[in-house]
Amino acid sequence: QEEALTPDTVIDAVCSFYKISKSDLIGKKKKKELVEPRQICTYLITELLSIPLVSVGQAMGGKDHTTIIYTRNKIAELVKTNPKIATEVNDLKNLILKK
Repeated sequence: QEEALTPDTVIDAVCSFYKISKSDLIGKKKKKELVEPRQICTYLITELLSIPLVSVGQAMGGKDHTTIIYTRNKIAELVKTNPKIATEVNDLKNLILKK
């Protein structure tokens, strides 16, 4: 039986992958070691779940849907140009989808 994917599934995976707490991940702190996982998490939720951007924003600590669009596009670009990000995104996808 396949487990239904939820934003929390993705958030938990990202937290354990980067070894950060959920409150840090969805919080407002702007440290690079939190911002990058946060953006990747946002990207993964939009990629893996077909839920409205507003819902993604809520899951990520009440962010505006315009922030979600910006973040998604930013990571989508980085995946093409930054091997480190591309690898992390891929590893995370596999973790979440348990491949």
